[in-house]
Amino acid sequence: MTYLRNFFCGALLVFPATAALAEIDILSVTFTCENGVPLPVTYFNAPDGSGAAATMVDNTLVAMRQVESGSGIRYESLGAEGTYILRSKGWNASISYLAAGAANEQAIYRDCSSQ
Repeated sequence: MTYLRNFFCGALLVFPATAALAEIDILSVTFTCENGVPLPVTYFNAPDGSGAAATMVDNTLVAMRQVESGSGIRYESLGAEGTYILRSKGWNASISYLAAGAANEQAIYRDCSSQ
């Protein structure tokens, strides 16, 4: 139970203080990635159009804010050491990591589908 409480509380920290908790739509999806690896993601959508997502990577809660995307939806974490990037389009998703100062992202979860 502590895990779930920490998961949701951590994810809600990425929303502006003005968003009312009662108005936030919450959607949990479990993607299945290459080699059958499950990737649970919870999306938080506020009425003002802002969004957030949270997932676990290497037993660590990663909370991300929605950022502008050319196609699909993109979320990024905030961190001094690097940035986790969740891309989602339709029923597909992927997560990568861009270390601070690095030129290229490293794929963490690829070919994820929720179908």
